[in-house]
Amino acid sequence: MSTDAAGEVGAGSANAASCGGAGRASDARNIALWIRAISWLPFTLLYVLAGMLALLLRYLLRYRVAVARANLRRCFPERSAGQINRLLRHYYRHLAQVAVEFLKAATMSAEELNSRVALVNLERVHAEFRAGRSVLLLGAHQCNWEWSLHAVALNLGVPMDAAYKPLHAPGADRQLRALRCRFGARLVAAKRLLREVVRRRHEIHAVALIADQVPSSSDGRLWLRFLGLDTAFYPGPGEIARSTGYAAFFVAMRRTARGRYELDFQPICAAAERLEPASFTERYAQLLETLIRAHPTDWNWTHRRWKLICPRPLSEVQPATR
Repeated sequence: MSTDAAGEVGAGSANAASCGGAGRASDARNIALWIRAISWLPFTLLYVLAGMLALLLRYLLRYRVAVARANLRRCFPERSAGQINRLLRHYYRHLAQVAVEFLKAATMSAEELNSRVALVNLERVHAEFRAGRSVLLLGAHQCNWEWSLHAVALNLGVPMDAAYKPLHAPGADRQLRALRCRFGARLVAAKRLLREVVRRRHEIHAVALIADQVPSSSDGRLWLRFLGLDTAFYPGPGEIARSTGYAAFFVAMRRTARGRYELDFQPICAAAERLEPASFTERYAQLLETLIRAHPTDWNWTHRRWKLICPRPLSEVQPATR
């Protein structure tokens, strides 16, 4: 799973960062002291802080409450106002837990992370590696996508390039990269990802992307019906899958308990299937929608996912995806 970017694909070593290694965590001394100080707190205390943070975000700061409520109402029109409020309450609680868990990863060991994130059907991916083929892994902003990145990097057994969108502030970007690559992921700026994939085409590796964000900075968009709404997606992941012929998997994450998750590697396309980007993206969107409807409070509802308006009826834009 990538970190934040899917579609602005375009390898330059200056835009890539790698730390740690397969099966282990890197030293945390390059992470800011204040982050490490928080991460040293036990989970019990961190979740107390998360409870306070959830109240702060929802009731005092009102952090995108209107956006989250509007998104939930549009996607679940059959739910009553009371049911929407319950979803909101659980959503902000889960969001705050993910925030403290992200910081906790600064000093977690590989063993502790593996004990908290179970991997299901990983043998499907390993079968591709044994056959001498690389893979494409697509995630989403569901549950703790940061731990998903760490757990996959730890257990793949081959190098993993994860697309991300660099932050504008260099200091903040360094800290973000230090946190995200602790367990062996190699971060590649999304705009340079396609060139990096081409450069490493003779190496067995994994390419990881998060593909559910709004393509606001991209001219190329695919329009699909998603959660009952006309929704724009990046074509980039489908274009990579078609050009490389890599097998692709959706990494579905679900919460099994507080601070414990399960990753399920679900096939999107087989090696050399080379789907059209629209068909590929539709398969991804269907898998993601099934996951969201089963676990609605774990998706990122504060994202302005539907700020783009389909320019004309969807049937005219993308007939194959109706």
